[in-house]
Amino acid sequence: MRKPPRFLTFIGLSLLVAILWLTACAPPRAAPLPEEAATRTVTPPPVQAASETPSPTMTATNTPSPTVTLAANQLGTRVTFTAEDGRELVGYFYPAWKPNAPIVVLMHEYGNSQAAWNESGIIPWMQNWGAQDPTGQIYTYAGGRLPQMPNDLSFAALTFDFRGHGESLPNLLMSDLNQNTPLFLMDARAAYAFAATLPGVDPNRVIGIGASIGADAVVDACISCAGAFSVSPGNWLNVDYGQAAQSILARGRPVRCMYAVNDGPSPATCWSLAPSDLYQIFSYPGTKHGMTFFVPRKMEGGFGQNLLEFLQAALQ
Repeated sequence: MRKPPRFLTFIGLSLLVAILWLTACAPPRAAPLPEEAATRTVTPPPVQAASETPSPTMTATNTPSPTVTLAANQLGTRVTFTAEDGRELVGYFYPAWKPNAPIVVLMHEYGNSQAAWNESGIIPWMQNWGAQDPTGQIYTYAGGRLPQMPNDLSFAALTFDFRGHGESLPNLLMSDLNQNTPLFLMDARAAYAFAATLPGVDPNRVIGIGASIGADAVVDACISCAGAFSVSPGNWLNVDYGQAAQSILARGRPVRCMYAVNDGPSPATCWSLAPSDLYQIFSYPGTKHGMTFFVPRKMEGGFGQNLLEFLQAALQ
């Protein structure tokens, strides 16, 4: 048998070496994915928006702008104090922007709560933080039914719940008024005393404004208050209103009495004392009672101006 030529043997060996070299250098084939892994898609979790907490602001009532940024405590700090019998009462303190400021204690009607004062717009009006607005913007309150507070005036305010009302729990039944009148008087006295101890307050200028049982309480419990404004009193706390008011007037402090002509005992209660420079009476038609007078859309004409003049008189 004839042997192949040498050059053919050389070419064959060269091809064999090349094939072996290429096979060794080729990357290994990946193993096939399982069907589930091959078709599954991964969706990234949604990005959660950061929560935003707005800074507390006071906006003039019914006026879209301007605004005054306030510290949280200027919008009301929850406080507690104790009556003579040890009963804890809950209130809210609203500071003035001026140091050594007068303070107004607001006393609500029976069956209501201190929250009604926030709905009236009277608190920010008395605080008058708008006077600190460097732009000089004019602020309106209660839809313009409360007059412009002079820029140099600012009152602190204390609201509280009589026992059995609002946050001063437990609740009382509406039929419990007569048996609880001495206790409500304790609450009013405690509120006056507590107001005088609050920071930034002039203890000699504590003023009372009240409605219904609060209208009697601001007068009946006023031992050294700077003045009292009663809306719809009725001797509800079994204390003679005329005699209690006379003791305040004897100290040279102002008292105001306000009523609706068809509102039960309120007209006779106000007229149990003759009007004078210090004691003024305001009457309005209808049967409106108590806190209703403070509802902005129901505020009577001249009510706001009478309130402002009383506050100014109490500072004299």
